[in-house]
Amino acid sequence: MEKDELKEVLRELRSSSDIPAVRQKAQTLLRSVDPKVLSMAEQELLQEGFTQEELRRLCDIHLELLSGKIEEKTQASITHPIAILQEEHKAIQGYLNELEAIARKLDPNVEPSQNVLTKLGKISQMLLEAESHHKREEDALFPRLERQGITGPPSIMRLEHDDLRKRKKALKELVDSGDKLKPEFVKQLRELSDYIVPTLTSHIFKENNILYPTALQAVPQGEWSRIRKEFDEIGYCSFTPRRIVETKN
Repeated sequence: MEKDELKEVLRELRSSSDIPAVRQKAQTLLRSVDPKVLSMAEQELLQEGFTQEELRRLCDIHLELLSGKIEEKTQASITHPIAILQEEHKAIQGYLNELEAIARKLDPNVEPSQNVLTKLGKISQMLLEAESHHKREEDALFPRLERQGITGPPSIMRLEHDDLRKRKKALKELVDSGDKLKPEFVKQLRELSDYIVPTLTSHIFKENNILYPTALQAVPQGEWSRIRKEFDEIGYCSFTPRRIVETKN
């Protein structure tokens, strides 16, 4: 029943003209929603004809409603694949915060300091290095969810990975260009920051609070050691804490 009610609310969020009333209804229902139930509801909506982009927009709306109400309940040992991904999320979020702060402060009419340019170079490089984080999810974690019949959330996360890859690549190319002293550089940097920061922040929130808890519930315990082995084979980011990846289960 909870799943059916949730699906109905998500349908109403897409089509209702009385959005404030629907949002209030959704807020009440989503306050105690089980992550796996939410994942299954999203998946069934996809099967009923929702496009991935529609569901992605709905996901952003109901996560806004959930913001501040979901506590990160995922509990895993420090060597667990989920714990590794969460630790990497903390590092990625730190780089996003730095990018946002720099983009806001830059003046198009003032030459950026070498210190600022160096920081931007590191940030853009680290965001690209997060590719191994995404690859471990896509190649090792998501297929296990899909084998359990949970295909909607991994599909949406892959869609966002592809979208963000293009923006992060554009950021790195901009920072590495020879146009750092031109006003257009600051404009383009702000545009990329204004997209990457909120989009990737929302993505991290969805994975931490919906996809990862769902995975811990759905993936058989015996699979996690194999997932960890695949993680090790794919490799880690330079910002992945060494204390974690050098420790085995």
